Amino acid sequence: MSDFPTYSYIVEQFRAACAAHLAINEFGEGSIDRLDSLTQNVKYPLAFLRPIQSNGITLNQNGVSGARTLNFEFYMMDVPQLTDVDVLQLQSNCEIYLYDIIAYFNLGSYQQEEFITLNSISPLYEAFNDRVAGWMANITINTQATLDFCNFPKLP
Repeated sequence: MSDFPTYSYIVEQFRAACAAHLAINEFGEGSIDRLDSLTQNVKYPLAFLRPIQSNGITLNQNGVSGARTLNFEFYMMDVPQLTDVDVLQLQSNCEIYLYDIIAYFNLGSYQQEEFITLNSISPLYEAFNDRVAGWMANITINTQATLDFCNFPKLP
């Protein structure tokens, strides 16, 4: 058993944060092609977590523990109405929703175990199969990790 939050645990924390947020209607996770197919039958605003290349655990000089980082693209999208004013308001709202989810981790009950750093955000417009607008945030989940050989699964 690992002595740090598993990948699935982190995804479930994001799912819980998005479910608790009053404005976010849907959450998804996975590869970019899953996002493209998922956008067809969702209730927007949609939050989507896509894992990207990460360092994993940077072990200390003893090779036992260290800082663990997982990088993600975190999408926040909505479908605008027909006017430019609607797109502007939607872009503004989606940016705030991104920051709300980061605050959930960094200022809420998880802050003792892990935190998120925001590396950059990029605007989205007319992305994927729907005409969506919003933001993609490049984020890093930061935790501490200790390797554990005591629970190494092995044959008798």
